[in-house]
Amino acid sequence: MLSVFADIGGPADPIAPTIIIPPRNTSVVTGTSEVTMECVANARPLIKLSISWRKNGVLVSSGLSDFNRRLTILSPMVSDAGFYECEAVLRSSSVPSVSAGAYLHVFEPPQFIKEPERHITAEMEKVVDIPCQARGVPQPEIVWYKDALPIDPVKMPRYRVLMGGSLQVNGLLPDDTGMFQCFARNSAGEVQTNTYLAVTSIAPNITAGPSDSTVIDGMSIILHCETSGAPRPAITWQKGERVLASGSVQLPRFTLLESGSLLISPSHISDAGTYTCMASNSRGIDEASADLIVWARTRITTPPQDQSVIKGTKAIMTCGVTHDPSVIVRHVWEKDGSMINVQSIPRMRLDVDGTLHISQTWSGDIGTYTCRVTSVGGNDSRSGHLRVRQLPHAPENPIAVLSKSEKRAIDLAWAKPFDGNSPLIRYILEVSENNAPWAILLANIEPESTAVTVNGLIPARSYQFRLCAVNDVGKGQFSKETDRVSLPEEPPSAPPQNVIASGRTNQSIMIQWQPPPESHQNGILRGYIVRYRLTGLPVDYQLKNISSPDVTTLLLEDLIIWTNYELEVAAYNGAGLGIFSHKVTEWTLQGVPTIAPGNVQVEAVNSTAVRFTWTAPNPQFINGINQGYKLLAWEPGKEEDVSMVTVRPNFQDSVHVGYVTGLKRFTEYFTSVLCFTTPGDGPRSPPKALKTHEDSK
Repeated sequence: MLSVFADIGGPADPIAPTIIIPPRNTSVVTGTSEVTMECVANARPLIKLSISWRKNGVLVSSGLSDFNRRLTILSPMVSDAGFYECEAVLRSSSVPSVSAGAYLHVFEPPQFIKEPERHITAEMEKVVDIPCQARGVPQPEIVWYKDALPIDPVKMPRYRVLMGGSLQVNGLLPDDTGMFQCFARNSAGEVQTNTYLAVTSIAPNITAGPSDSTVIDGMSIILHCETSGAPRPAITWQKGERVLASGSVQLPRFTLLESGSLLISPSHISDAGTYTCMASNSRGIDEASADLIVWARTRITTPPQDQSVIKGTKAIMTCGVTHDPSVIVRHVWEKDGSMINVQSIPRMRLDVDGTLHISQTWSGDIGTYTCRVTSVGGNDSRSGHLRVRQLPHAPENPIAVLSKSEKRAIDLAWAKPFDGNSPLIRYILEVSENNAPWAILLANIEPESTAVTVNGLIPARSYQFRLCAVNDVGKGQFSKETDRVSLPEEPPSAPPQNVIASGRTNQSIMIQWQPPPESHQNGILRGYIVRYRLTGLPVDYQLKNISSPDVTTLLLEDLIIWTNYELEVAAYNGAGLGIFSHKVTEWTLQGVPTIAPGNVQVEAVNSTAVRFTWTAPNPQFINGINQGYKLLAWEPGKEEDVSMVTVRPNFQDSVHVGYVTGLKRFTEYFTSVLCFTTPGDGPRSPPKALKTHEDSK
């Protein structure tokens, strides 16, 4: 009984809903008249309390009563099962709602959807399926009984419960006869069905036995033996008293097939005889026999061989045969698939043993020869290829042209000749230079080649070529000669030789040379170019052209005094200037200085001696090797009577010092300094006057 309390505190003080009696998990069986779920809640003000129901999240609108506190489901079905939830809400209020839920389970008793027939008959050793399948909620469990005893597939491995509940019995035995019961159970109930299984047996019967047969040695044969019976008959094959094949015995080459037939593979001559098929089971035995004849197989034991002969010699193609003595063998020869009529070809002979002789072979004999033997003991065929070799033909259409990619080279091309039916080993290339006799240029050109570039040739010369091919028979004929090809002139590719130079005067140098080697002149020489310049200075070359190839000397004049020159010579022809020789260097001869020493100072140091100081002339004006200085002193008017002192050059000090002694005391002198080289003296410095000291008393 639900008690409803009066509101206390007025509408201004709402109390959030609470569920006093929530729904409870409920289980029913289909067929029940109805099921009710209850949800009792409280709140303030109670008049605004609202209860709603949902099934699996979907709002429920039917079956509600007592202010939605009760949900009644009439004649519940499996589809009514689910999660039912009630929610209590206080309308027009912000207080939170509350909900509670429970599961409704609707069970369905088992019902069979597949049942076995009331009586099943099956043969021994067969497999039988006894159907049994049921539905219900929850899914029923299938349990099998035989003769009121439960079947345990673990302990009885021939019994297996299949997916869905059917029972499979493998390899039926007489003890499998009996009553089989199938129970379907779940929490809503149980149903059962049954059938009677009868296992039968039949005496063996050979329905298709072996027949007398003939086989060729080495071939396979099947002796048939098809049977019926239950349990399935065991098959044993015997030849006389010897067991060849059974369920437990199998000799090599003898195979008991699944059908009961016997496969002999391969057959031997010794296999001839009477064969018996015996079929047996628990009900009895049946047997059948047949004879097997084995012929020796006709075989080519000495087949024709691939061979290669030289043109005009003899070829022998063998075809030796082994066969059963009772059969007749016939030999037939074919060439490239066409039969050979040996009697119509005088060059050919066929021996009794099948050997084919071919004399005076030529290219028309080339081909594949097949020996075919036919007999009732079998047919056989073997083939061999005959190749007739000869000298290769000459290379065809040789063409020689100047190479576009390389200098001093000629491109030679030809068409591959007939190889004489023997692979080419190489080509030999001969050359004639400037109409000289033929000479081998290349003796081992690769046989795959049809072109070669001949390089390293000499400009301004003409060349002609011819080739021949070589195979294992020998060297074939030479091709026709190519057109003669002339190489254009090129500038000389080597400098003049033995270039020497020597200074002749202080303004001239003589240079001499010899022509470049003849093989590098690359044409007719027209002359020489001599170029020269100051050594080590960034100045341009000066050039001299000698327009006669016979002139091999040149005197270079108007050169700078005492200067080192670098000189080179190159020859030229109609194609241009060749390579300059290595530089040779040479000096013009020395000259005399062209300026006097500088900063000359003189002073008398006593009554007979004068001290000189000076600086060296600029080296570029000495014009040779500085050999030293001359200090000069002379009395006025007596220039021819000069006192002179020679001083070696001092290259360490910038200011040079020297003395002239033996002068007259207290006498006036003019003084001067000059620099000299090997050729002579340079100019004197401007005279300076002075007087030697008096003797001191």
